[in-house]
Amino acid sequence: MKKTLLIFAAVAAAALLQAHAFAAGEPAGEKGGPKWLYVTPAKKPPHHGVYDEKMKCLDCHSYDGADAYTSATMAMKKSAKGAAPRKEVEQAILDTLKGKGDYREIYVLATSFENKPLATVIEFVIDPKTFTFYAMSEKQTEKLFQMASNPNVSMAYMKQRENYDYFAGALGVQIVGKAAVLQGTDPGFEEAARIYIPTLPMPAPNPTLPQPPSVDTLIEMIKPGKIITKIVPERIVILNRQFKEKGYHAVQLWEPEKKK
Repeated sequence: MKKTLLIFAAVAAAALLQAHAFAAGEPAGEKGGPKWLYVTPAKKPPHHGVYDEKMKCLDCHSYDGADAYTSATMAMKKSAKGAAPRKEVEQAILDTLKGKGDYREIYVLATSFENKPLATVIEFVIDPKTFTFYAMSEKQTEKLFQMASNPNVSMAYMKQRENYDYFAGALGVQIVGKAAVLQGTDPGFEEAARIYIPTLPMPAPNPTLPQPPSVDTLIEMIKPGKIITKIVPERIVILNRQFKEKGYHAVQLWEPEKKK
């Protein structure tokens, strides 16, 4: 009898907890997140971005499988109006991330392992031909273990403003993609190193070192102890107010062209 009562109590407690969870919020695992995160369609505000006239509010302000997209980004995917030409978006991204002209900039890299996120400040170099990002790291760092386990990553870059006017002068880039962690013996390591190494600061020639080491020499030097991270973007979003001055959305979306 006592055993039966214990089992009944356990079942009742589990049911009570489940009922409490459903009462406290949205059902666990609801696609797209809880409904209260979505904008409630109403009268279009004056600051609303441009969009195709045939579009309805619910075309963007509802879950449609793009659970990481904001309503603004969904509008760009579904509306031709407001989208800048692809070449113009690409050039704006490169101009923003060009650094001193070598396409080397500092980013915040977001990685995750077992639903525990990590944000790391790290320099990346973007290849202007492929829009692939490369970074070099010492072995045995937390971010490398996370990316080796989970290749899904995100990066963010924000242009620093001396006047701290990050609203009117906002200029930033967000990258979402897949990371590959390359060691010296991996295919692609040398190709990545040839893009990354020339952006490193080299010592000025002096009597003891007439010329900096060649790229080939440096590649052989880094192979044993360095790791190169290669990130292939699946989506790049740029926020640049200058787009809006031209009649486009201030936020523009870039995605790789689909192979034919």
